[in-house]
Order: sequence, then C-alpha cells, then structure tokens
Amino acid sequence: MRPGAVVLAGVLVLAVAWAIVAPTPRVRIGDTPRVEGPAGGVPALRPALNPGDEIFREPTVLDFHIRLAPTNRQALRQRPRDYAAATVVVNGVEFTNVAVKLKGAAGSYRGLDDHPALTVSFAHFVENRRLFGLRRLHLNNSVQDPSYLNEYVGSELFRAAGVPTPRVAWAVVRLDGDSLGLYVLKEAFEKEFLRCHFTNPDGNLYDGGFVSDVDQELERDLGSGPADHSDLRALTAAARDDDAHRRWTNLQRVLDVECFARYAALSVMLGDWDGYPLNRNNYRVYFNPADGRAVFFPHGLDQLFQRSSMALDSGWSGLVAWGLFGTEPGWALYEAQCRDVFAGVFTFERISNLVERAAATLARVQPDMPQIARSYTDQVAWRLRSLRRDPLLKPPEAASGGASTASQAAAR
Repeated sequence: MRPGAVVLAGVLVLAVAWAIVAPTPRVRIGDTPRVEGPAGGVPALRPALNPGDEIFREPTVLDFHIRLAPTNRQALRQRPRDYAAATVVVNGVEFTNVAVKLKGAAGSYRGLDDHPALTVSFAHFVENRRLFGLRRLHLNNSVQDPSYLNEYVGSELFRAAGVPTPRVAWAVVRLDGDSLGLYVLKEAFEKEFLRCHFTNPDGNLYDGGFVSDVDQELERDLGSGPADHSDLRALTAAARDDDAHRRWTNLQRVLDVECFARYAALSVMLGDWDGYPLNRNNYRVYFNPADGRAVFFPHGLDQLFQRSSMALDSGWSGLVAWGLFGTEPGWALYEAQCRDVFAGVFTFERISNLVERAAATLARVQPDMPQIARSYTDQVAWRLRSLRRDPLLKPPEAASGGASTASQAAAR
C-alpha cells in the first residue's frame, strides 16, 4: 500500500472511532440549537440530537464481539450479576476495560455458557466514556420473543402515546469467538434517557424489581430526591385511601394520572400481561422534580400479542392501577385514553409499517424474517379484531348499560 493510502486509512479508522465514542449533545426533544452556517451566511438550524439517535432513529443492527479473559469469564460464572472487565469490539472499533454482567429475570435469564442476556457499560470502569453518547446498553437474548420484534414495536408505540420508554435496535453478538446470533439492543435507564423526556433528570428513579409493587422497598437506581422512600410512601398512601373521592384528589397530586392511564390502556391493548398494571412487574417509576409526580415506564416488552382476546376491562394487579381506576373519574379517564390511543396510536397501519421497516433491516442477518413478520402482523390483526368489539371503545353514550358508575369502578 502506498504511504498516502496508509495515512488515509488511518484517518478513516479514527473518524469511525470518534463517531462512535464522541459525546452526543445533551439536547431535549423539541430544542433546535443553532450551528454555524457558511461563511457570511445566516446560522442554520439543525434537528435536535439526543444520545443514541445514531442507532435508534432508524432500524439498525450493530456488530458486537465480546472477549473475556479466562479469569473474568469464571468470575461471571460465579457472580453473574457483578460486572467483569471485557474487551468489546463494536462495528470494528475496539474498547478495552468494558464492564459486562448478566441480566434477566425468571423467564429470560440464561447462564454465561448458554445464551446469556448481557448489560454492557462503557463508563463503569472508564469514567465519562460513552458509546453513541450512551453509558450503558442492554443485549437481550429474546428467548421469550422469537420474533425479535416485540420490544421494538412496544417501545415505538408507547413513545407515540407519550409514555417515556427506552429505544430499541439490534445486534449480532459473538462471545469469545462463539456466535450467539441476533440480540435485541436496548437503551438503559440512565440520565441520558431521562434528559430526552424531562427538563430535570435528577428525580428519583426506582426499579420495580421482580413482581414487586410500589409499597415495597424498591431499589433506587438514580436520583437526588428523598433518600427515605418518602415519595414512594406518599404514592402508596394515596392509592390505598379508602375514600374514593379523596383518593382521586390525592393521586392527582402524586401521580401523572393522564400518562399512567395511557400507559395502562396501551399495555392492555398490547396484551402486555407481565407489566405493572396487570402483574406488578417490568416497570420503573420516576418522580419528576418539575411537579413531584410519579411517571411509570414500561420495561421488558418481550411478550406481546399473545392474548388476543384480552378485554380492556381487565382486573388490575398493580396497586396504583387498582387505586386510580377504582375511582369514577379515574375509570372515566382510562376509558377516554383507551379510545384516544386506539384511534391515534394503536392502528394496523402504524404497527405494520413498524414491522415492515424492522423486517427489511433484520432480513439481512435473519433470513426467515419475512415469514416472521407476516406471522406477527397476523397476530396484530387478530388483536385489532378483538379490540374493535370491546365495549370500552364505543362512544360513552353508545356503551351498553350507560356510563361507568362508582359502584362499577369500585368493583374493579
């Protein structure tokens, strides 16, 4: 190779590496920062960038090669939930001293020598290092979702409904040279995520744990709010108030009731039986410093569209869902959000377009993806047929039996 070509190749490698690790501007959705335009011209406006936009804005498949020293591999076998150091190569760019640990709950957890789900942190051992502006990413093994589509479709729909939800891409993963195949790549619940959705990202963020409700000692992942769980206790007390009128009033003070109702409505439409409203599982709670109210985030959206006949008037398991929708105005809010989400978000056109876009990208690494996509859209169509017959989606005046009464709400 000629000397000039060698120099050019080196410059290209450095450019790719910088594009991967360079911090993304921390700009909230809706902001349009100014950048310098051509000499003598008017400064141009460019679209706001959030961390991770490069890989989440369009369906994307990354290449991950993870290498572990024998001692670190053994450490992960013995203490799978503790970080161990690894070398990680992403799209040909190598990073050393990257923190890796195993993740997953009862259904998705697999050991290191099986088909492990992994959390990869680029900033745990090396301060301030980012990948596409992000500290951490999750590599989900998708063992409960052979379509690889549920997390992506659910994430896109929840965000379209105004419910903050981590973004999704995909990765082809190798571990010490062994191919693990296609993985779902997910954004982590970090401050970068919170900055995308909230003016102030310093509120308390709680991990819902495994089938645990807000009245339990949930682990605080982030935040500089109260360290004594008093915010969670206030939410619990409001949801448990025996007086329905007072409960509704108090819940409005400590909970973003509109966002929660949209979250619950879309959860049931998706058949997300393992989320917070129906199973007290797979969720996070953030207390927004702007108003002190709790916002629930969905998590673990790998089991959707399995229960095509699930009624929108389902029995609630989560304490907050039971408390809110057990009031007459809370139930009326849920009914209204069901109609709004069904008309504006949960449409066959939107969902089939999402599936088509994802399948076109994934077919390059998963040859049977066109057949998977067709089967997936069939499931969606069956779910839509069932929902169109649901009484809650009829206009209030057309619903059989009249409007929901306080006694009907209290029975839920």
